[in-house]
Amino acid sequence: MSITRRQFVLGTAAGLILPSFYDRAYSYFENHGEPLLITPKNPGEILYACADFAEPPALQLHLGDPGEGPPAMTIREFCLNYGEGDPETWWREQWLGTDDIEPIDIDGQMDEWTVLDRWARNDSSTARASRYLEAIDLGSDFKGHNPIGGLDFIDGACPGNDYLGVEALDPVSVSLLQRRLNELGTGIAVRLY
Repeated sequence: MSITRRQFVLGTAAGLILPSFYDRAYSYFENHGEPLLITPKNPGEILYACADFAEPPALQLHLGDPGEGPPAMTIREFCLNYGEGDPETWWREQWLGTDDIEPIDIDGQMDEWTVLDRWARNDSSTARASRYLEAIDLGSDFKGHNPIGGLDFIDGACPGNDYLGVEALDPVSVSLLQRRLNELGTGIAVRLY
């Protein structure tokens, strides 16, 4: 399990959150009980902030539909999505053992729990949000003297867990994130779910 925190920093230089916007976002939350979200005019994607699976006041972030589940897959589809090289060869090497020569039904249904594990780590809306947000410049070095709010990047929620996701620490952090996404011109709108 690892958690990496990236914080927004108050300041007046590029990439920092201006104190006037922070005050506005905080006041909005105090008065309305939700984040101030100034979304782009024609968003290309939606980043959902969801309280269902986060410890309050945190909000779990999803790039795409939070209710989406893994698709049913054949063994072949599973191998093509998550394996390397020839599907049958990879399947035998990873799942059966190289000395197993029994015939396999490569187009048979893949075990749903195995699909869930790989899909959750690679293709779920939480994993997509984590990888996307971790790769972009959310601001300065995040070690400034005036940290405010932030994001927790979680890789394995507990031992033996393959969860990959990101949580905004609080609703004001969601406002700050939307502001930074707008500054970067990402075209991503943050919405409450």
